[in-house]
Amino acid sequence: MSQTQQLTIVGVDLGGTWVRAASFASDGTIAKRARVRTASTLGPQGVADQICAVVAEVAPGPAAGRLTAVGVPGPVDPVTGVVEGAPNLPGWRRVPLRQMVEAGLGGPCLVDHDASLAALGEHRQGAGRGFSNFAYITVSTGIGAGLVFGGRLYRGAQGTAGEFGHMVIAPDGPVCSCGNHGCLEALASGTAIARAAGMESAAAVSRAALAGDHAAAEVLNIAATHLGLAVGSLINLLNLDAIALGGGVLGAGPDFWTAMEQGVARSSFASARAHCRVVPAELGEDQGLFGAFELAAERRLSTVIGRSA
Repeated sequence: MSQTQQLTIVGVDLGGTWVRAASFASDGTIAKRARVRTASTLGPQGVADQICAVVAEVAPGPAAGRLTAVGVPGPVDPVTGVVEGAPNLPGWRRVPLRQMVEAGLGGPCLVDHDASLAALGEHRQGAGRGFSNFAYITVSTGIGAGLVFGGRLYRGAQGTAGEFGHMVIAPDGPVCSCGNHGCLEALASGTAIARAAGMESAAAVSRAALAGDHAAAEVLNIAATHLGLAVGSLINLLNLDAIALGGGVLGAGPDFWTAMEQGVARSSFASARAHCRVVPAELGEDQGLFGAFELAAERRLSTVIGRSA
């Protein structure tokens, strides 16, 4: 067996709150986990150092024995590994993350959009199994999507496909972290829900709604409706086989899901809607880690085939 085939794969999910990492056994199961709070105030280099630290924690040993894949919360060029921007990580503009991590680890690193990796994980091991044309949508601090067409991850011409949260839904709506007004993310994300309700978090809004707070319930209903209208438009645009939704906001309760489904029905063609399954994601917070594993496993396989050809 070649050295390339013996590589330990490490997946990293970089978020605005946590840097999470996992090493994987040869069968694709998680062998060891680690996480650390994202030190966003330290800037890109500080976060890159955190990534290197958690990778070394879950997969100690020589750099030549590791292949690391990192999912980042923003547009990224998967070829160069340069992060174009990350709205929830202040100061991240044209960050050469792959170069920084490879320098810190002394070994190879892949970098891709976190929602794309989550879609890849769900498609291979979760709610998207068996579907050729599939989308994963995450609704959390922000909103993003990953797209799978013909069984393969779709990144777009510049690697930035899937910015579902930055579709402008209400041109006169609230300002978004990207600088535009009325993006879906500014209307239906966890951040937007908390802001609209005047509470510290979307979870707090959900708790208040469950306790009978009608104003909180209405904030959630409006956000879910906006989300559903956008999902329905995505169904019309792409004629998908299935869409899985995940992220913390989807835990707001059955009323949120119902209102979202009603929005889907208001904005999509009946025939396309009937064909497309809209379901909860299955892999929870591990979607990005499993997607990173799948991405790295593909790269490892292509390298082995290329060297043996």
